[in-house]
Amino acid sequence: MNLRVIPALLLLASAAPAHSHAIESSLERLSSLTDQLVLDSRFGNGEPADDAVVRLVPPNGEPIELGRTDASGQLRFQLPSNATSAWELQVDRGPGHRDYLELPGAAPALSTRFNSARPGQGTRTGLALLGLSAAAGALGGALSWCRGGRR
Repeated sequence: MNLRVIPALLLLASAAPAHSHAIESSLERLSSLTDQLVLDSRFGNGEPADDAVVRLVPPNGEPIELGRTDASGQLRFQLPSNATSAWELQVDRGPGHRDYLELPGAAPALSTRFNSARPGQGTRTGLALLGLSAAAGALGGALSWCRGGRR
C-alpha cells in the first residue's frame, strides 16, 4: 500500500465521528397558559440524547436535577418560580456530551422557543476539526515522503 494514501484515509476517518459527540438542545413552552416546557436534545448526527440528566443551575447555587430525557431525547418540566435569566439549564449525557442553555428571562417571561446552538457555532467547530485533520494529514504525508526519499 502506498504510504501517501494513509494520511488521506486518516483524514477521512477522523472527520466523521467528531459530529456525533456534540449535543444541540432546544426548549419550547407548550402553551402560554401553562408553565410546562419541553426540552429536546439531540447529538450532532440527529440521534436523540436519551437518558441525559437535565439540571437547572442557579448562579452560585446547588444544581437542581429536573429529570432525565426519554428515548426520544425529550423531557417535560416546569421551571421554579424563582428562576431568572442568570440560571442555566444543563443537559448531561456523560463526559464530552454536555449542553448548556441560557434562560432568556424569568420563568413567566420565557420565550416560546430557543436553541443552545449559537449561529455559526457548529460550522466553526466543524471547520476547526477539518483544519486540524488536514494539518495532521499533511504532516503525515510529509513524514512519509521524507522517509521514502531516504531509502
